[in-house]
Amino acid sequence: MKFKKLLILTCCMVVLVFVANLADAGRKTRDLVFEDEEEVVETAPDEKVVAVKTTIELNRNGKISTVLPMTEFQSGDKVKIVYTTSVDAYVYWLSEGSSGDYYMLFPNPKTGTDNFVRKNEVNTIPVKGNLKFDDNPGTEKILLVLAPEKIPELEKASREAAVKGGKIKDSAKQVDSVKKKNQSRRKTRDLVFEDEEDEDAGVSTTKQVSKDINEPFVLGYVLIHN
Repeated sequence: MKFKKLLILTCCMVVLVFVANLADAGRKTRDLVFEDEEEVVETAPDEKVVAVKTTIELNRNGKISTVLPMTEFQSGDKVKIVYTTSVDAYVYWLSEGSSGDYYMLFPNPKTGTDNFVRKNEVNTIPVKGNLKFDDNPGTEKILLVLAPEKIPELEKASREAAVKGGKIKDSAKQVDSVKKKNQSRRKTRDLVFEDEEDEDAGVSTTKQVSKDINEPFVLGYVLIHN
């Protein structure tokens, strides 16, 4: 009888140790799970957040590094804009000249006409090659327009650019209207823009909060050339 009780007690202890070890193993497994932590932006139920993360890949005298868009560039520098969007969208990249004319960086026949990008995918401007700073110091204005559907005004500008070596002149007013329309919404609608800079990572994140999911997201970059 004593032997039977001892056997039962031993079995119970073995079971308890097994359960304890199993639970401990479960805790260790959960501890190894990493989750991306992102800043929470407070929004109303009918609001949508659009975010664009941007870095600049700089090639200076053959040395490649990652810098922020507000870096001061030098003549001869070659750069590539690297960006990721938080939503699926159609994107348009343009450079704006001091004369008011625009140049279509993307889409265009040289880099591709399919300007639909998917969220969280890494994309570059230009798609192939680099942008190179010439010997004339100044500022280079770059415009990004992002929207859930193709924008008729910018589609027209893209067609003009395709036959004029990228230059946009006749459709410049249409491009201006898209840009100014967005700027006016910033003042009258509930839009919030935030710049988050991480010097170590070289990442600049811009967010837009909007109640209109069809509203284009227009973002301007100024590249300083000294």
